[in-house]
Amino acid sequence: MAYLGVLAVLVIGGIGLFVWYRMYQNIVQSGSPDSLSSRKPRGGVNNSLEEFIAAYRHGKVAANGVVVSAPTTAATPDAPAVTVPVRRDHFLSGAVKLAFFVCKAGLKDHHVFAHVQLAALAADSASDAALARGSVDLVVCNPAMSVVAAIDVIGPEGHTSDATKADYLRSLGIRYLRLSAKALPKPEEIRALLYRM
Repeated sequence: MAYLGVLAVLVIGGIGLFVWYRMYQNIVQSGSPDSLSSRKPRGGVNNSLEEFIAAYRHGKVAANGVVVSAPTTAATPDAPAVTVPVRRDHFLSGAVKLAFFVCKAGLKDHHVFAHVQLAALAADSASDAALARGSVDLVVCNPAMSVVAAIDVIGPEGHTSDATKADYLRSLGIRYLRLSAKALPKPEEIRALLYRM
């Protein structure tokens, strides 16, 4: 009886070891860099993402994300040119970045958001569509996430003053500040600017 138990354990162990070895071999073979880039996509259609990854692995991608070598598929004359998007180095820069840090330092209990569309500030979308697509540089919210003020930085990088934007924000009950890039307030002055009557 004891021999049958040992024999059964050996047979089951051998089957388990065989199955594990086959799975290991499949993982190793499909995990190699050459097999991933040479695999055909489903449906037989070339996939531009797979081509980009293969070019990246072979060092044929420039620093700005553009593929240096031409793709292997020929583009038809009426097909639109596809450009690879390039990520910004900095989300905020210049005077807008400085105004963001002034607000964060002076209003530690508030939340500051950058590049907010005006449509996000209204409860309904019944307003002027062209105006709602506009944006403000910064939006300041109180700790309860209610909008306190919208800020535009006026200067070489900021928006120009816009009376319709100011009227739109006033109709929503949001204070609109236009700060000069050359004379930004100090962090201890920003609270008084936001909450003065």
